[in-house]
Amino acid sequence: MKKHEVCLNMTKPSLLASNLEYWMTSLPQKLRTTPIINLAIPGSHDSMTYGITKDSEVSPDAEPILQQLKFLGPILTTFMERWSKTQAASATQQLKLGIRYFDLRIATKPNEDKFYFVHGLYSGEVGGILDEIKAFLDTHPFEVVILDCQHFYAFEQADHERLMQLLTSVFGHKLLPYMSHMDHITLQYMTNECRYQVIVVYRSDAARFGQPLLWPSGCFPTPWANTDSIPELIAFLSDMLKQRDPLMGYISQCVLTPSSCFVVTHLFSTLKDQCFLPLEGDKYQWLNEQMPGRGGVNIIISDFVDYEDGNFARFVIGLNDKLIEGGVKSELGGYLTPIGH
Repeated sequence: MKKHEVCLNMTKPSLLASNLEYWMTSLPQKLRTTPIINLAIPGSHDSMTYGITKDSEVSPDAEPILQQLKFLGPILTTFMERWSKTQAASATQQLKLGIRYFDLRIATKPNEDKFYFVHGLYSGEVGGILDEIKAFLDTHPFEVVILDCQHFYAFEQADHERLMQLLTSVFGHKLLPYMSHMDHITLQYMTNECRYQVIVVYRSDAARFGQPLLWPSGCFPTPWANTDSIPELIAFLSDMLKQRDPLMGYISQCVLTPSSCFVVTHLFSTLKDQCFLPLEGDKYQWLNEQMPGRGGVNIIISDFVDYEDGNFARFVIGLNDKLIEGGVKSELGGYLTPIGH
């Protein structure tokens, strides 16, 4: 039995995650009235890289040496694709698997007005994928998503203005306006009382200035370990969580980051084989020890969230059992056993 299977078997299946597509809708009232910054919410890392192929073009966020080697065409991009792709499931598939936080890296493309998701290589077009997410939300009115615009490449102020306009035009009244206090923002407040379904974090505060519908970086800190060492990552996750501001959201990045040297050493392998799979056991062991709630874990992100039929989201959602005191009967019709007990 694999190490992460042992960890998963330590817990009973959570009723909270019995229907991943509607997991927020199905939460008992106690959790729907809990601040979202105190819930355990599954997210994906480099969420839109599923569209990257060996035929994708090198994007402006790629290392300078790779930019210089663009003339190699598919010879270069075939290797890059193996290390740039962190997700295999589309945006809609991720939503149906329970993912409610998306990590977005966005770039312009020369001689085009459209925006594209990137991670070393160009992936899908932004507008079409935002429409996909909106279509899901239209048919799932009690689900909420957090769209984190993390990085912008080859952007000028005019590009920021166009992108912000795109975001507001696609999601419109679904956008939760920025609020300096987050402890009253619950799923009940957002979807039942106000019909808000989207929080957009825009990590360019200078560009975002004066935009009341977009949220600043400080509301959702996202510490990055930047290591390919599992022990270093686990220690970092624990150490940084201890420093969390309990009045803000918080993102735990459960991902290994390969250095250039690491990639060269494993050139013919893939990020999935060398960084994702080896981390699985330690990742679930660390998660099993965590508690949501004030000062605890909040948003947790991973690569390849579709792996083993979405076990990652199922496990993270199940952590919310711990917010329901010791095995009390839930509104879902069964007893909730806190994970780790």
